[in-house]
Amino acid sequence: MSQAIADASSGGGPPGSKRAPRGAACLNCRRRKMRCDGGRPVCGQCIRTGREADCEYTDGPGPSPTQVLEEQIARLEGRIRELEHPELVAPSVTLNPTHGQGPVQGQPRALLAGAPNIPMLGRIGTPDPLPLMIPGAFGQPGGPTPGLSQDPLVEPPVDLVRTLVNALLPHVSSLGFFLHVPRFMQVIQLPAGDPRRAQLSPALLNAVYLWGAHLSTSQNIRAYEATFLSRATSALTSALRDSHYTVLNLIQAELLVANYFFTMSRFLEGRYHCSAAVALVLSCRLGKIRSSADQGHGHGIQGRENNLPPPRDAIEEGERIRGFWYVYALDKSWAVALGSPSHFNGVAHTGSHVDTPWPLEMAQYEAGGMAHDFRSALTVYNFVSGAVSVPYSGRDSQLSLRAKAATLFERATNLASQWSANVDRNEFYGRFMALDGLIDRFIASLPPIERSGSPDVALTSLVTHTLARAATIQLRSNFKDYDRMNDRKDFTAAQGAAALLDNLNLPPANVDPILAILWTAISRVLIGEIIRYNDAQAHSSSQPLFDSEQYAHSSALLQSASQIQPQLQPQTYPPTSYAAMLTGTAVAASAGPSTARTSQRDAIRAMLDRVLGAMNRFRDASPLMGMIHDGFVSLLATMN
Repeated sequence: MSQAIADASSGGGPPGSKRAPRGAACLNCRRRKMRCDGGRPVCGQCIRTGREADCEYTDGPGPSPTQVLEEQIARLEGRIRELEHPELVAPSVTLNPTHGQGPVQGQPRALLAGAPNIPMLGRIGTPDPLPLMIPGAFGQPGGPTPGLSQDPLVEPPVDLVRTLVNALLPHVSSLGFFLHVPRFMQVIQLPAGDPRRAQLSPALLNAVYLWGAHLSTSQNIRAYEATFLSRATSALTSALRDSHYTVLNLIQAELLVANYFFTMSRFLEGRYHCSAAVALVLSCRLGKIRSSADQGHGHGIQGRENNLPPPRDAIEEGERIRGFWYVYALDKSWAVALGSPSHFNGVAHTGSHVDTPWPLEMAQYEAGGMAHDFRSALTVYNFVSGAVSVPYSGRDSQLSLRAKAATLFERATNLASQWSANVDRNEFYGRFMALDGLIDRFIASLPPIERSGSPDVALTSLVTHTLARAATIQLRSNFKDYDRMNDRKDFTAAQGAAALLDNLNLPPANVDPILAILWTAISRVLIGEIIRYNDAQAHSSSQPLFDSEQYAHSSALLQSASQIQPQLQPQTYPPTSYAAMLTGTAVAASAGPSTARTSQRDAIRAMLDRVLGAMNRFRDASPLMGMIHDGFVSLLATMN
């Protein structure tokens, strides 16, 4: 067929035997500065280089597909700038402010339950973008920052690259770095002119440099953070329009940049880059690796959409499998946080179209990976259906457990959102019990967090454990008052999540920002229990601990705990301050016959202290942690 196209495009002569008139070259040849023969529908140059799909002309009756995509990207970038700098553009929609308003009217008990179809983040403010230049110097404290080109193609000095990469390496697991680290390190240390070094995408390199600058303990290195952010996003924009680099590089870069924006509480941009990563893995059919429906395609990867060839070896296949599941887990988790549907739900609501097997640890791919004839089908569907399956290697990898926990978290939220007064309660209760049992079995199967090993692995395990317990909470978030489901397992799950933090000493330099969302849900349950104990105490006392108006106001604040005002000034609180805010006159009033009840309430306060203390510890690593922590402390202060 290609030869027929070539014959038609060159008038029967050999492809490329003539040169197109000035201005008549195809868009692909213009970009690549190649000689074009102007053949229609595909020029000879594009045929010879195997880029038939990229051959487009701009002199048609309408814009080319590439031009349409570029216009869409430009509009989206403009919208992002508008949201980042609202002071420069008149807003098209004015949101009702929450700061300074009175308590929200409504039933306090319903407010405590929360609504799963509302974003868990609410309207958390976005911090100002990083400044373009931060005082300080690389290698010379207090001096001016050496200039660094904004062009993502210009490599930084070698010693700076080495420092940035070394800062990233201890955190590769929690940041979603799925590429084979030894191979990446081998290539990145090659001279700039080496062809293998040139195969690394500038988008990937600058995303790595961005995280290296962010995680560095040196203010001189962190001075480059804003520059690398600009370079990384610019390189990604260019790569999505016209890339000569492997698509795995682009997926990895999108994943790193999405995680960075989520960490910096810039959720719109984080969701945008997460969506781009999802689009790339779906277009490459990475959800169909080793699919039993793809017999006869080598390892089960069909790469026609993005010219993705079969993997060279087990390690490269492992990169693709792990890359898919990292993107999947990120999308599922943040879809709940932002109140938007998971992109994978659009492929198939049950996830039945995901055939890629659960990922192994990278060391297992280094040892040969899966048997050549191994095939997989309906991976997610089988899991959520409760089908008993033994992991390929005998035990689940850390990433496999993380992806499963994210699946349960999203499905529990989705099921709870379907509850209404008109629902068939028996049918709904059946689905509720099935999913609840699956979550219980998954939690019971989780290995304990290894507290003496790698902090990065411990952090990944903490996220998995907390996601699973948050799934139990989310499942009950919309119908706690329904007798058949009012089993208080949400409180048990919150207790378990708080207990995970005992003797867990993670370095404060980096944290998965999804924990801020999960700890918010857990804190709301614990505070709800404290209010319940206070309410019971008030009924057994001659004087209520606080009046009904104050109670309604506190409940409304609890509902708004994930809608923290950006105007809150960061503060540091000692671990004992949370309990102190809830004691005082309340403790005095609780003396007497209700000593046991007071002791239980104090134990719950201690659990809350652990969670809020963890948020306070990571406030420098994630602005979201600090904002939510300060909001809860303000809430507790109203309960005196």
